[in-house]
Amino acid sequence: MKDAIKVPKRILGNLLNSAGSGVVPRHGLEYIAIGREKEIAALTRDLDNIKEGMGAFRLIVGKYGSGKSFLMGLIRGNAQERGFVTADTDLTPERRFQGTHGQGLGTFRDLMQHLSTKAMPDGNALSSILENWFNGLQTEGITREGIAPETKELTSYVTRQIFAVSDLCRSYAGGFDFAKALHCFYEGTVSGDDELREDALRWLRGEFEGKVQARNSRVKLNSVISDQNWFEFLKLYAVFFRAIGYSGFLILFDELVNLYKIPNRVSRENNYEKILSIFNDTMQGKAEGLGVIMGATPQMVEDPRRGLFSYEALKSRLAPGRFISYENQNLLSPLIRLVRLTDNELFALCKRLALLHSSYYRYEIRVTDDEIALFLKVSLGRVGAQEMITPREITRDFINLLDVTYSDPEASFEKLLESEPEEKPLQQKDDEFDELFDLSEIDL
Repeated sequence: MKDAIKVPKRILGNLLNSAGSGVVPRHGLEYIAIGREKEIAALTRDLDNIKEGMGAFRLIVGKYGSGKSFLMGLIRGNAQERGFVTADTDLTPERRFQGTHGQGLGTFRDLMQHLSTKAMPDGNALSSILENWFNGLQTEGITREGIAPETKELTSYVTRQIFAVSDLCRSYAGGFDFAKALHCFYEGTVSGDDELREDALRWLRGEFEGKVQARNSRVKLNSVISDQNWFEFLKLYAVFFRAIGYSGFLILFDELVNLYKIPNRVSRENNYEKILSIFNDTMQGKAEGLGVIMGATPQMVEDPRRGLFSYEALKSRLAPGRFISYENQNLLSPLIRLVRLTDNELFALCKRLALLHSSYYRYEIRVTDDEIALFLKVSLGRVGAQEMITPREITRDFINLLDVTYSDPEASFEKLLESEPEEKPLQQKDDEFDELFDLSEIDL
């Protein structure tokens, strides 16, 4: 097949399965990255700033299926290629920024589980990061300082270098115990004390339930990462990662709509206050080398009763200026609003999907440009589609058509389009309004 794209079969299979199911794949996003060049360029500039030691905050806003998660996944992979450490999580009722049942700590633990680098893109990279740092210090001691391998002098040299980085961390909140946990991890690694090593790792990942448990462990620390201080430790990690040679730390929070669905007003506003704190820290230079990207729906942001803009301090920071309308896309603002892909970009996306599909299943590409154009004409011809259609719907429907025509070679692409069942006009998803008339906040 002369037009086949060389993509690893495992990645390509997961890519097609995920996209055909309306889910953003974890890997291979760059193969279907069509459009969004301006947004990618803006987020890439943020990575450059983070590498220089600045902080960055972005709120990506778009309808369900508009490409928020896709864009965040794409920039996550880009950051890893540039030498960043990344961590991502989806907010849920059990994972929030603030809560009375440890939801903030749950968010921190999930971020640590998804901690990734270029060498370990699938998460759980903390122990690998520390081990690679220790190995690099040992190599430096042998090659630059001329110290013999496996000697007490080499161990002493590595310990001094760890103390040098740890001293940098001690100037931040929680830095002293953080530095001690690093020392315990190294001591456990060198001595072969697996229990000490694991306890240090558990403390660094926020897995101790309380101070008593931490004091009774091998690390014997009097503090723990908790619901109140978890973001302070993320800032500390950003400083640490840059100190040991990484470009910076990028954190991605998706599904912010779950904060909008919190029925209790006080609990919801506590979470919005935490977002305000994160915004202020990153934009005021209090989070060195840390980038934060969040994804939300327009309803979650703009609803004046329970959205982000119901919290006046956030509205005054994120809302466009008085001379700028929502139709204008300001890519230098903390809030990036995703616009619909153009017809040409949707055509290019379908053409790329057809090529990938034929490459994976090893057949000569069958769908023609005219058939792709007809598919888009039918898809965009529905009432409201010009405004409401999303890349997720286009991708899912087109891959499903390719699957059918591959499974049944006798099936006609045009006849499948003609047999499309009648649908109601496109409208906002019901779950965006499922709590519009929530009465839980009314005081009688």
